[in-house]
Amino acid sequence: MSDPDDFALNSILDGFVGEVTGLDLSADISANTKARLIAAHGAYPVLAIREQSLDPAGMKRFGEIFGGFDIDHHVPQYQDKTHPEVVYLTNRDAKGDPDKASAERGAAWHADSTFKEHPCAHTALHALEIPAKGAGTHFANMVRAYETLPADLKTAIEGRRAKHKFGAGPAEGGIIPMTDEQEEIYPPVIHPMVRADPATGSKALYVNPLHVYGIVDMDQAEAAPLLTRLFEHALDPTFQYLHDYRVGDLVIWDQRRTWHKAEAAYSMDETRRLMRIKISAAA
Repeated sequence: MSDPDDFALNSILDGFVGEVTGLDLSADISANTKARLIAAHGAYPVLAIREQSLDPAGMKRFGEIFGGFDIDHHVPQYQDKTHPEVVYLTNRDAKGDPDKASAERGAAWHADSTFKEHPCAHTALHALEIPAKGAGTHFANMVRAYETLPADLKTAIEGRRAKHKFGAGPAEGGIIPMTDEQEEIYPPVIHPMVRADPATGSKALYVNPLHVYGIVDMDQAEAAPLLTRLFEHALDPTFQYLHDYRVGDLVIWDQRRTWHKAEAAYSMDETRRLMRIKISAAA
């Protein structure tokens, strides 16, 4: 890692998952490196940057390459005490004991923050401690999902908007319930069912089974089976990738072009701990 600008970009899954090696993000990040990382993430909705060692301040410096921060106010127990933008995903409670509920958090297919009026654009995870197996993240390609939709489904959702609310979709599990006060912070919101990438114009399916519960101006009796078809199509195995973390991995993914879920198939005797930031779109 002698030259911070001299890093390699390799394809793991064509047009979907890329890998960066030979880069040390704990040092100062040059303008050239920032531009190359932005371009790399534009080409690959899921980008794995290997062999990093970042503290919370370093995570924030990395996130600032791509935009501002989206802070979750419903998980204060997992926030870094000094840097609230940083959240720890872990299967241990405050005493260090196994916490099965936290381990299962995120284990349903979703896109982050779509229950907010202004959802995050990206999420990044930095692997600090990882079990030997079963502790990865599944990803699904929503650009391919949209491109391969049957014609009748494309027509049915053209110009349509979906209703989003935290945990209100048909997917089961994967969340820590909000308190009544937190529920009031996040009332139902509406987003287009298809989003176009502002840089390339490519379209992606923008509904997910954890937070989407209906379609604007459509009876639920009609909306529910339509959403079921969309969700089933979007989970075609050929659209999916499982990332098995190595300690030091820094993975960033585009929430507007992907779904994800925790693998959650590891032994609770082992510790899983990652740092997370959510990144809002650049101004």
